[in-house]
Amino acid sequence: MRLRAQTDQVLAATVGARIQTLRLRNNISLETVALNAAISRQTLHLLLSQGKGTLINLIAVLRAIGELERLSSLVEEVLPSPIQVLRMEGKKRQRASGRRSAPDKAAVAQSRKSNSSDW
Repeated sequence: MRLRAQTDQVLAATVGARIQTLRLRNNISLETVALNAAISRQTLHLLLSQGKGTLINLIAVLRAIGELERLSSLVEEVLPSPIQVLRMEGKKRQRASGRRSAPDKAAVAQSRKSNSSDW
């Protein structure tokens, strides 16, 4: 299924239909799911038939039918790709830079005077 080509309403209805299929596969009645999810039967019906509901209700229904692990890919920490890690590190230094600060002219003149001998 191409998700980008689907409208939000179609995707929501598809998710509701999939949850309905999971409920039937587990042989759980609508009343039992609604009771265990602490929502009304009408709210459950809207979630399953039209995909209308809140994220909290969706989580509660998945928990009630024993399919909460289906959300695992959404709650896992998103790690950067190896390429992104390399870009974030930047360039590591291979050696010390060759630049040195320019010496003060007065200090150079003073050191030359002290190093010269009276010959």
